[in-house]
Amino acid sequence: MNDKMLTKFILSFLVHKEDYTKLDTDQQQLIFLTCKTIMMAIYNSIKYENVHPVIYCGDAEAQHVISKAISSVREFLPSTEKITIHLIH
Repeated sequence: MNDKMLTKFILSFLVHKEDYTKLDTDQQQLIFLTCKTIMMAIYNSIKYENVHPVIYCGDAEAQHVISKAISSVREFLPSTEKITIHLIH
């Protein structure tokens, strides 16, 4: 996947969200990187049959949000069932 295209795609979505634009730069960067991680996991789970992406989260809230995001597209992208979200401390 082309990193430049992915960045452009994610930012084109986020910059139109009022909640995102109200965040400070550090929070915006965190949201962007989280979106990028999710998108790369989805891409790899679709493209490669034998790849089972793992996303590591530092807190339970992040794990819940990421799980919810991936679950919301599971109906359209069944390959996302291969993605695992783990909580680390």
